[in-house]
Amino acid sequence: MESAASPAPRPAPGPDSALGRLVGVFLFPVRTFRAIAARPTWLVPLLLWTALSFLVGELVVTRSDWRTMMRDGAEKRGQKLTDAQLDEMAERARKFGWIGEVFAALAPVVIAAATAGVLWAACQAFGLEIRFKQSFGITVHAFLPHVLASIALFGILWGRATIDPKVMDDVLPTSLGPLVSRTSAPVLHSLLSSIDLLSFWTMALLVIGLSEATKAPRRRVAVLVLTLWALYVLGKAGLSAIMQ
Repeated sequence: MESAASPAPRPAPGPDSALGRLVGVFLFPVRTFRAIAARPTWLVPLLLWTALSFLVGELVVTRSDWRTMMRDGAEKRGQKLTDAQLDEMAERARKFGWIGEVFAALAPVVIAAATAGVLWAACQAFGLEIRFKQSFGITVHAFLPHVLASIALFGILWGRATIDPKVMDDVLPTSLGPLVSRTSAPVLHSLLSSIDLLSFWTMALLVIGLSEATKAPRRRVAVLVLTLWALYVLGKAGLSAIMQ
């Protein structure tokens, strides 16, 4: 008698609770993103990301040395301002500092929506079937390493009396950007800043999530994600060259 073939074991289900998925992204990403692809969620991680972004932004706005920033900007443009003019400009900047806080609060939604939209469109162009809701849920969870870094960043900035917004990207030692000066070599600094542990971590999570959602091989998805990342890096470096 021929023995009946035993059915292939079903993959272990991933977490369905919001808290379980927050933890699962770091501990068992494959199972977690499989669950997100099957039932996309995004509200809790997006709220957490937004709250931390606002807290960091509020800290930067309230502890920025606006007078020094105004003076440095005027010197770069070849202008010489009196103390009274600098005081007036600094006071005006403080009054409108709430705009920076609003921008910090809105940034996570904009970044997540733009990234998810680009990934969704790229997958469609390459013949990979995925719904935007899946792309958005995967993107928001894939950015959780940046949320974790925001907690560390807030702790570091809390101990500083003044904060320079221009060097925010170099505060955490996760990229190669601090190896060169952003003022003397802005293009090289931009390129090296893109060689970042958090960026590669996020891209790895995106590859896992998109692969689970589209059922495409991870190698194919990795090529897609890395290509988009390379285009972003080159565009950012080009913008730094233009603004030099």
